[in-house]
Amino acid sequence: MRKLLLLTLALLVLSGCGAPAPETTEPPPEAPEIICALPETRNLEPLSAPGIVTEGREPEEGRKPATPTGARDYHGNMMRWAYDNEAALLAEAPDAYFYALPRTEEHPETALIRWGGSAAEFDWCFSTPRMFLPEMDCFDFDGDGEDELVVLCYSGSGTGVSVWDLHVVEKNGDGTLTDYSTFCYAEDGNPLWDDGLPSLLRLERIGGRAFVILGRELAEVDPAALPEEERKPFTGSTIQFEVFPEERRIRFWGGVDVVPTWYVADISADVAYQDGIFTLSNFHLYGYTFFEERRP
Repeated sequence: MRKLLLLTLALLVLSGCGAPAPETTEPPPEAPEIICALPETRNLEPLSAPGIVTEGREPEEGRKPATPTGARDYHGNMMRWAYDNEAALLAEAPDAYFYALPRTEEHPETALIRWGGSAAEFDWCFSTPRMFLPEMDCFDFDGDGEDELVVLCYSGSGTGVSVWDLHVVEKNGDGTLTDYSTFCYAEDGNPLWDDGLPSLLRLERIGGRAFVILGRELAEVDPAALPEEERKPFTGSTIQFEVFPEERRIRFWGGVDVVPTWYVADISADVAYQDGIFTLSNFHLYGYTFFEERRP
C-alpha cells in the first residue's frame, strides 16, 4: 500500500513537469522619445552705461537747514513736508543729511544734501503717494579710497509700477557735489533701462511653448499669458536696489515685461560704479510658476 502511494505521488510530480508554462505578458513597446529643442543661449558680457549727471546747486540764502539734533521722526517729517511744505530731514548717513526743501514754482521737489562741510541742492524725484522715504549710505563704492554717498529715491509708483533711482554723489576737490544716477524718467531716457538691458533679453516660441532668454539662462512663460503679436521683452517698470555697505556692493532687482506692467519674469544683477559709469553683471533670470488647465 505504501509503495502504491509513493508511485502515485511520483506520477503526479512528473505530470506537473510536463504541464504547459503559464502565459507571459510581453512588455509594452517603449514610448517614442519626445525631443523638444530649447532656444539657444549665449554668454553675456557686463553691460555699462553712463549715469545721468547733475551738478549740485549752491543752496539759496535761508535754505540751508542746520545740523539736526535729538530724535529722528523721518515719516512724520515727510508728512510735514508734503502737507505743510516745511523743510524736513528724511534720511542721513555718517556726517551726511538729506533734507526735503519747501516746494517752489521753479523747484517743486528739491533735495538738499549736506555732507561734511559741503552742501548742494538737487532736483530729485523722491516722493510719490506711497511716501517711501529715501535711503542713504556712505562708503567707498568705486574702490578709489574715497567715500561716495549712495542714495536711493523712490520716484515712480502706480499699477504695476515701482521705481527706485540710484544716486551716487561724489565730492569734488573744491567741495562741490556731483550726482551720477540711474534716474529712470530722465528727459533723454536712461540707456540702462531703455536700450541696454532690454537688448540682452529675448522671447522665443517653440512647439507651443514660450521662453524668456537672458544669456545662458531661460525661463518658461505661459503662452496663454502672451499677446498673439510678437513682442520684445523690456525692463524699467519695476526697479529696486539692495545696498550692502559693509561689502561695498549693490544688487539690482527688476521685472521683465512683455506689454507695460505685464510681467513674465524677474531679473537681478550686480551693480558696479566707476568714474560716472554704472555696470551691470552677474545676471540672473527668475521664471514664474504657472498652471495650465488640462482637459481630457
